[in-house]
Amino acid sequence: MTKLTALIDEFPDLVATINGTVANYTVFAPTDAAFAKIPEHGEKPLKDLAEKVLLYHVSPDFYPAGRVLASHTIPSALGSDGLGGDAQLLRVGLGLKGLAVNFYSRIIHGVDSLLLPPPPALKIIELLPGEFSTLQLALINNGLGPKLKDAPHTGATFFAPSNLAFKKLGARLNAFLFSKYGEKYLKALLEYHIVANQTLYSDAFYRSKDSAFNMVAVEGEGVPKGYLHVDLPTLLDEKSLSIEIARWGGFISMKINGFSSVAVQDGIAKDGVIHVVSSLLIPPKTPGGASWMGEELDIEDFKSRFDTQKFEREDL
Repeated sequence: MTKLTALIDEFPDLVATINGTVANYTVFAPTDAAFAKIPEHGEKPLKDLAEKVLLYHVSPDFYPAGRVLASHTIPSALGSDGLGGDAQLLRVGLGLKGLAVNFYSRIIHGVDSLLLPPPPALKIIELLPGEFSTLQLALINNGLGPKLKDAPHTGATFFAPSNLAFKKLGARLNAFLFSKYGEKYLKALLEYHIVANQTLYSDAFYRSKDSAFNMVAVEGEGVPKGYLHVDLPTLLDEKSLSIEIARWGGFISMKINGFSSVAVQDGIAKDGVIHVVSSLLIPPKTPGGASWMGEELDIEDFKSRFDTQKFEREDL
């Protein structure tokens, strides 16, 4: 790890932080082989960028190997403007490799690739067309994508429907949604998948800044198990999502509205988190009513779940 040591030495404040006794830091240390994967461009990266990358490899908490394997996310020492200055999280899992070495009050895990701070959520969607090409098209067609990109927000939770999720609606309903007659319903449907200013990970929760508290850990202190229920207000007027998170050890289950499961949890983004859903989230017909259970929907039934009168007034 000679290259890492040489790089860290360029930042005395970071050296002092890691060597300090205020906290038990964990370092995810890139090996020399990890640095060798970086293409040679002849120019050193900007010092500010290099410092951010280094901070993203450090956690201000104690994470031995067992705790890493039982976690889904780990807070880093890098604060994110997109999260209101809160810690940018690392995504970990049972596939993590590397030797854990105890060194005084710090833990060092070797990693074979550099950990780069993530891009914004919408950029991640754009970069994964194999999973989200239909969602990307929907965001562009009704103008919601540019609007979300420009809107000020402090974190967000995006339950991103996959291509498979749209396919489950059937050809007729998709044709309606992507026509000029259905564009307002498509926009409303997407808004029902997005929560602004609250970032709910599978094992941590950045609540809105006006809440009584900010970060909530799903697991209990010292015991990797727990349960959390929270209602999250979506961008769709007066419509919330009911989220249940159950945890036992490294296994975490997330359910939405009592039925829909999250297929892929904790897609870490600069300005929030992406949870992939393989079925679209469709509002109940009445507040507190039964959620859509995956049954076939015709166009009129689908429309009845939204404020059609509001759409008609907007057309006047």
